[in-house]
Amino acid sequence: MMISKQFFNAHYWNGHCDPRVVNQWLMHNGPYKLLVISIIYLLAIYFGVQWMQHRKPFAIRMPMFMFNVLLVVLNLYFFYESFWWTNYGRDLLNFHFPSPFDSSERAHSIISLYYYYQISKFIDYMDTVFLVLRKKNDHITVLHVYHHVSVPIVGWFANWMSPTMPVLGLFAMLNSFCHMLMYTYYSLAALGGHRVRPYLCWKRYITCLQLLQFLILGLYGLYLNFRHIDYPQSFRWLLISQAIIYLIMFGNFYKRSYYNKHNNNNNNECRRISHQINGKIY
Repeated sequence: MMISKQFFNAHYWNGHCDPRVVNQWLMHNGPYKLLVISIIYLLAIYFGVQWMQHRKPFAIRMPMFMFNVLLVVLNLYFFYESFWWTNYGRDLLNFHFPSPFDSSERAHSIISLYYYYQISKFIDYMDTVFLVLRKKNDHITVLHVYHHVSVPIVGWFANWMSPTMPVLGLFAMLNSFCHMLMYTYYSLAALGGHRVRPYLCWKRYITCLQLLQFLILGLYGLYLNFRHIDYPQSFRWLLISQAIIYLIMFGNFYKRSYYNKHNNNNNNECRRISHQINGKIY
């Protein structure tokens, strides 16, 4: 009961929020704006799929190409800034929980940078919009939806605790690099269609990078858990648990998409050769 009362108490959220970000639009008075945005996203998926059920897929190759190029540029910017953000990796060795009273110019720059990065995660929702409009419903998986919903939520709580935690810069660095390559792939695929896709043979390696990303974050979270000074326990376990969840989900995706498919192709080839030997070509 106490937890439920606190959840609906804006004074609680403002009182425990990092004072440097409490007046940001997304942060002020609690996570309610974020929850509304998340619910709208989920409802848009459901009603969008229903609306498209008896309609032909939209031909939106050029808008998709322009959107993907925009995301490449945006992630390139955050990837570049993440090196300054983490002091070129040196701040990752500082395991003291950042002071909420640090009002230095660098701290305020990091706070602004993280807030813009946090907002940019809502732009990624357009991925799902394009899938719905193209009737690629099989691509709207649990992993896809969980990823788009959980990242802004975890990002909100991280900002609420402290936007200057160095691990946020590490996440931005790894995530922006992966997304930069991913949206480059999508840009080329949208531009060239079927003529280019046979030459885009590196899609599976993007998934490998995603797995490596969460392995690094999980290991860093474990190390932080032992070396930290005054980090909230809730954040430490949130970091580790999310890394484990994503490793499992991306691992299953990789197995289904590439490992099982490779084995099935090998089995089909063996059957084809067997049929040829028996004089039966199917």
